[in-house]
Amino acid sequence: MSVVIPAHARVTKLQRCLEALAAQSLPRGTFEVIVCDDGSPEPIAPALEGFRDRLALTVVRQERRGPASARNEGARHASGALLAFTDDDCVPEEYWLEQLAANIDRYPGHLLGGSIVNLLPDDPYATATQLITSCVYDYYARHPASPRFYSTANLAIPTSRFWLLNGFSEQYQRAAGEDYDFCARWTEAGFPNHYAPEATVGHAHGHSLGSFWRQHFSYGRALLRVRTGMARRRGGKVIELESPSFYREILAYPFAHASGGIAFRSAETMLVLFSQVATAAGAVREWLAPDEGWRGRASGGRLDRPKAPSTIS
Repeated sequence: MSVVIPAHARVTKLQRCLEALAAQSLPRGTFEVIVCDDGSPEPIAPALEGFRDRLALTVVRQERRGPASARNEGARHASGALLAFTDDDCVPEEYWLEQLAANIDRYPGHLLGGSIVNLLPDDPYATATQLITSCVYDYYARHPASPRFYSTANLAIPTSRFWLLNGFSEQYQRAAGEDYDFCARWTEAGFPNHYAPEATVGHAHGHSLGSFWRQHFSYGRALLRVRTGMARRRGGKVIELESPSFYREILAYPFAHASGGIAFRSAETMLVLFSQVATAAGAVREWLAPDEGWRGRASGGRLDRPKAPSTIS
C-alpha cells in the first residue's frame, strides 16, 4: 500500500501524522508513505528526516496548486496497488492500514471509506463539522442510489482504477470538493464502494468562527461545481440537489448524536445551521460569479486532468 499525504506548512501536525503511521500494526516493509509538499513557504522535507529510519518515506515538492493536485503528484510516485489517502492534520489509529488491507482483500476493486473521529471534542466548530460528516455518511448509507461520499481524510482506492478515472480533478484548487467529485465519478463508472468503519482516522482541525464560515462557504462553491459536473455528464442542464429531508436530518442530527446537555446540543445545532447558511451562500456566490481558479468549468470535470504514470495501464 501507498499512503499519500498532501501537506502545506503544518509541519508539527504532519509529524504527528507520521508518528501514527510509524506505529502502524502492519510491518514497515508492507507500505510506503509519500508526502507531497504543496508549495510550503519553507520546504518541509528537512523536518521529516528523522522518520526515514522508521518509514519508507518519500517527500516530493511542487508549486502550490492545492491538495487535489498534491494528492495526484504523490500518487504518481506511489508503487503500491492500493492508494490510501489521509491529511496532514489527521492521526490514523494503529490498525488503520491493517483494516484497509483486510477490507480490500474481502472487497477487491472497491473504493474504501473509513471512519473519521474528532480529536478536538472541546472545539465546538470541530465538533459541528464532525456531526455534519457523520450525518452525511449515515444518510448516504441509507440511500444507495446516491453517489456515496467519503472524505479524503480516510479514503483508499485501487491504484489502477484511480488512474483509470484520471485521479482527482485539479479544477478544485482549494481544500473542498475534489473528494465528492471523485466519488461521484466513481459511482458513475459503475465501480463498487464499501464503508469500513473499523479503519479509523482521527481528525484535529480547530476553527474560529471566521475560519468555520470560510470552510463551509468553500464547500458550497465546490458543491455547486460538483453538481454542475454531474448534470453535464448526464447530458442535462438541471442541477439536482438533495431532498429537503437531507437538510432536515442535518439540522436534527446534533440532538440525536451530540454529547452533553440540551444547551450544548442546542449550540451545536446552531453551528450546524450556521454552516448550512455558509454553504448556501458559497453556492450562490459560485452561481453568480464562478471562481476563476476553477479551470475548465464547462467541462463538468473533464479538463485539466493529471497525466497517469506510464506504468499504470
